[in-house]
Amino acid sequence: MKWIDEKVLQKYFKESFKFYNSWFVKTYGENATSVKYNVPFDRYPDVFVTLESGKELPVEVEWTTKKFDHDPTVIEDGDGLIVVLQNNDPFFGLRQLELNKEHFKSWYVKNSSRIFDESIKEIIVDDKKIKRPPKLWFNYVSASIEKNKEQTLEAGVFGVPDVFRQLHTFKDIRKNDLFCYIGPYEGFKSGGRVQFEDFRKNRKMICKEMSVFRITKDYYYDETKIWDHKINLDDKKIKNYPHRFTFDKTPIFINNNIKMYELSLTTKKALHQILYSIFWEGKSDTLVDLMSS
Repeated sequence: MKWIDEKVLQKYFKESFKFYNSWFVKTYGENATSVKYNVPFDRYPDVFVTLESGKELPVEVEWTTKKFDHDPTVIEDGDGLIVVLQNNDPFFGLRQLELNKEHFKSWYVKNSSRIFDESIKEIIVDDKKIKRPPKLWFNYVSASIEKNKEQTLEAGVFGVPDVFRQLHTFKDIRKNDLFCYIGPYEGFKSGGRVQFEDFRKNRKMICKEMSVFRITKDYYYDETKIWDHKINLDDKKIKNYPHRFTFDKTPIFINNNIKMYELSLTTKKALHQILYSIFWEGKSDTLVDLMSS
């Protein structure tokens, strides 16, 4: 069973042709200076070799001489050759360059990891490349987050710490998503968990501010220091926020002092949830309700 495709042999010759320049000098009287694939790729002949004089030679790459089954006049008319790993027909009519098997083996072992990566990237699609509709992200402005908000807006960079409960979700943030700073909420007793029924019925509660921004760069990791304020999270002192995205510092929309009692039940549930989730993927109808209030 042949486990290595012939295209790998083409790649080897393209990247290692200088190893065979003594053959080119002996055969053509000059060195080869470059090798390029035919366009489209894998079309006959496989590659073209350019000599020092600028002359271009058509070249077909085969495992063995007897594997050649193309129109020989294409090679003959261009004064070209076939490149083979084994010359098993010494009386073959076309010019042949027999490759060094040990040199090919050494090149393959050295470059196998790169060949693997280049091969599977054509098969396995990166999730980041799969186009999806823009998403909406909410961040609740707690007292500790508010202390860093000014520097966040000044830099146009939002970050979360290394240890972050929603990190897997956070990494899905992409360019052109929308990011909404919301809060703090006022008009209820802080401390302890607020039951939803109390949250829903409270006529005095307001959302102090919401501001919407367009994200300009996908999630990334960077330890460059931006924020001065350090917070305690789950009894751990947070010194930096390296998981980040950037956003356009000019807000798309700002709304202040939103009366939360007047919002829809669905929106109230979302705003109650974000109070304890801190960072949350929201829905468009929540944003519309907040904007139209």
